[in-house]
Amino acid sequence: MKRLLFLALTGSLALLFVITMWQDTNREWTRYQRQFVRSLSKDERRGAQTGIRQLIVPGLERVDRCTTCHMAIDKPQLALAEEPFTAHPGQFLAWHPPEKFGCTVCHGGQGLATETAAAHGDVKHWEEPLLRGDLVQASCRQCHGDLSKVSAHVPLLSEGKGLFQAKGCYGCHAVKDVGQTVSVDLTEVGSKSYLLLEADFEMMEPPHDRIHWLMAKLDNPRHLNPGVRPEQLPPGEEEVFPSAMPNFNLSDSELKALTVYLLSLKAGDLPASFVTHEPEAAVLTYASPVEWGKAVYEKVGCTACHGIGGSGGRHNWNAALGTEVPPLTYVRAYYGSNVEALKALIRDGRQPAPRGLPNRPRPPLYMPAWKDRISEQELDALVAYLFSLSGEPVQPAAPPAPAEPAGSEPPAPTPS
Repeated sequence: MKRLLFLALTGSLALLFVITMWQDTNREWTRYQRQFVRSLSKDERRGAQTGIRQLIVPGLERVDRCTTCHMAIDKPQLALAEEPFTAHPGQFLAWHPPEKFGCTVCHGGQGLATETAAAHGDVKHWEEPLLRGDLVQASCRQCHGDLSKVSAHVPLLSEGKGLFQAKGCYGCHAVKDVGQTVSVDLTEVGSKSYLLLEADFEMMEPPHDRIHWLMAKLDNPRHLNPGVRPEQLPPGEEEVFPSAMPNFNLSDSELKALTVYLLSLKAGDLPASFVTHEPEAAVLTYASPVEWGKAVYEKVGCTACHGIGGSGGRHNWNAALGTEVPPLTYVRAYYGSNVEALKALIRDGRQPAPRGLPNRPRPPLYMPAWKDRISEQELDALVAYLFSLSGEPVQPAAPPAPAEPAGSEPPAPTPS
């Protein structure tokens, strides 16, 4: 009996050993390598390197095994038509030697993995999914602070950066020292953990990753944050308003461009030797105070809440001044005889916004303080612009000032 049991256990171990050996020689990456080697000529096969291949990048503290499957990435003469056997496009490998940069610093994904889903970051809890196609432009900003020097290679990133300002996003969101604190700080949104990002995947279909969450949020903010009404809550609990972020009705190309820009906002943890910094801001001049004030209005993001040209229209739940953010076309009528009151409102803001109904939550949008964000000269120009929205002529906001070095406040404009 004992001998039979011994023989059975021995046979089981032998079978497990055979199964293990078969699995080890039939892994996904080994199948890819065999497929690639079969496509080579006899002479090329002799020089083909198989097995786990990895790039150790000490400067970035990364180990990437991507070339285990992407065997022709740096060999255009051996490249095939289908992935993972294509060659890297353009001259990017010449500009970014793999031994210095690796792969994942630009493309994302999980460098140590050897299975496709894991290597591409398409697994639960991995926060750096593969940046496919044009999305890889988001990585360029980590090193290239001066986008003007690489603009031909990052059209979506450049467009997204412009859209972020044009849509007034700075009015609610801060990026470094620019923008406001009405909503989430986006300085590191491209690398911030999902917990700190407050990314809730409950209201969206898979894949549940940073890329698709940002796209869903930009496409329809209230779909991800629909709010909770009193009738849906147990007694005593307060309702939650839907997202106050407006739906900008972005086109597909705009949606992709803004996503690329947001993904590019990452923690600056690369060594200084890899990074080129943004150039100092050029000194701008304007033909009139109104033109300068319009530039200030757009630069700091007033558009997001008050609309293009101060037309208003953004919904603000339970606000005492109405269900929408007030338009600015009547500012002159309200403050024409008391300009200092208007300036004080802009400087100090109105926080929180007064409630319409006292038993309902506070409005999500409020007037933030701008005293630490814009200069007094910019404030004068902004007031001149706001007064101009009524269609009446305005007086110069401030006398001309001498030009200052690049990076300082722009000189006061002269009337045209």
